Amino acid sequence: MNKLRIAVTGGSGQIGRWVIRLLLERGHEVVNVDQRQANEPLTRFFYADLTQRDQVQRILEQVDAVCHLGEIPGLRSGAPHHVYTHNCQAGAAVLQTAADLKLKRAIYTSSCQAYGCFGDYQIAPERLPFDETLPLKPQNAYGLSKASNETYARQVARLQGLSVAIFRFPCVWSWFGEDEPPGHWEWLEKNTGAAPECATYVHVADAARAYVLAVESERTGCEAYHFSAKEVCSGAPLAARLKAHHPDYPTLPDDWPAFKSPMLTDKAREHFGWEPKWNLLDFYRRQFGKDPDFPVVKEDREGGRKRRLMP
Repeated sequence: MNKLRIAVTGGSGQIGRWVIRLLLERGHEVVNVDQRQANEPLTRFFYADLTQRDQVQRILEQVDAVCHLGEIPGLRSGAPHHVYTHNCQAGAAVLQTAADLKLKRAIYTSSCQAYGCFGDYQIAPERLPFDETLPLKPQNAYGLSKASNETYARQVARLQGLSVAIFRFPCVWSWFGEDEPPGHWEWLEKNTGAAPECATYVHVADAARAYVLAVESERTGCEAYHFSAKEVCSGAPLAARLKAHHPDYPTLPDDWPAFKSPMLTDKAREHFGWEPKWNLLDFYRRQFGKDPDFPVVKEDREGGRKRRLMP
């Protein structure tokens, strides 16, 4: 394996910190590009406003590849118009500069919110389970910014030959670990009402490992990929929750395993050898020796974000 010089934008964030750590463990030379230093700096840090092409140019001309995570991570971090314009400007600046400099590889961090059935103002997915061919129908400014940047990525890949891997993540978790399993499971019992985003998630360690595999890959072109835990976060079988709370959703196949994620990750396995290692329900089974079997409730007792439909 050739050692690469890699820029990680947003390297001080939740996923970026893990990406930098794993790339360094592989022997790559890594720089963190962000607007704040990490709490525990692991490598060289460059402050940059990624919407400014000249700042992006000065950094990317020093590297072989870029993992771009440096965008606003959702509508909770700003007004819709600001999230959309900032993310589009930053994404276009990074992707265009990477193409102009003929970098070996670019990884673009998109989101399942580009589908419209994730995030705020969700619509029903066209089918369950679903792979990366599910049409993009974003229903909020954040999802729209990701869909727009995916289009830009495909354009520079087609016109200039940039190799781009697009990552569509569900919710990314980092709060449970192999050495510190949850001490109680009351929250799982409550997680039996509505199932926003089909209860999918991915652990941050599995998400970060995907960047390492993709940036080291020799694949060309532009492809989108899913990364999800093998099972959902649920105290009851997913099909029962969807039937009770999401009657507009398509039904899962009759033989679909009770807790299996409907977000298919076959392409990531075939192209990169990626497999999820972290699965929350495995902790539950080790502790209790069985699957969770809490009853589906009529009301969402979790008190979390409710699914909102577009008016």
